[in-house]
Amino acid sequence: MSAPAASIDVAFTPAEIRPTRVAVIIDVLRATSTIVTALGAGYRRVLCTASVEDARRLREPGRLLAGERHCRPIEGFDYGNSPGAFDEARGEDLVLCTTNGTPAILSALSAADEVLIGSLLNLDALVERIPTGEDVTMVCAGTGGRFALEDGYAAGRIVALLEGSWTDAARAAERLASAYGDTYEPLDQSADAAVLRETDQTADIEFCAQESISALVPEISSAGSQVAVASVGLGAEAARAGVGIGLEGEEAVNR
Repeated sequence: MSAPAASIDVAFTPAEIRPTRVAVIIDVLRATSTIVTALGAGYRRVLCTASVEDARRLREPGRLLAGERHCRPIEGFDYGNSPGAFDEARGEDLVLCTTNGTPAILSALSAADEVLIGSLLNLDALVERIPTGEDVTMVCAGTGGRFALEDGYAAGRIVALLEGSWTDAARAAERLASAYGDTYEPLDQSADAAVLRETDQTADIEFCAQESISALVPEISSAGSQVAVASVGLGAEAARAGVGIGLEGEEAVNR
């Protein structure tokens, strides 16, 4: 008897994720696009955390802080969350804290054996990197716990290129993606894009709509319950080395 086909699933919000072999985190506007771009610019690692306080505790020489709250840059951080700002590395590591994307990354670590970062920017490379014959779930970061059009679109684009047994959610995402003729339209029509326009960050929409301009597929390693590390080609131990936020009861990892 032949083995059952691998499951191809989509979680339209992080709350919907179920145990899976591989999770692909998608936050097109903008966290996963920023991670791909920052690593491509030369940062060795992107340290992802959900809280502003934890991000600030991670600051040290060679580490810069980036992030947003409700699409606006965080006071005292070196960058916002605009991927186009990362044209070169100004340090070794980037610490990233966002409203939806970095919490989604942290939540996926407990549900998947392997966590990858997906966006339109690295679409082709991502599909090549996803293991054949393994259960895969595209995890959409969403917005405030609700569905985000741009993430559902990107998930559907990925699903369309994967072989396996599609769940109903995967089929719905694929049909959604097939309704659009280009990558810009679903991003531009989204509620998140409207907020970016309101906050004078319209250029981020066009930037994040670019398709397959990066060959990098960041992998996520856990560095404790409050920090996840995105890197390319480092391996889990090297990715985690020296990461710690000094909270009571939490020791720095490999420090």
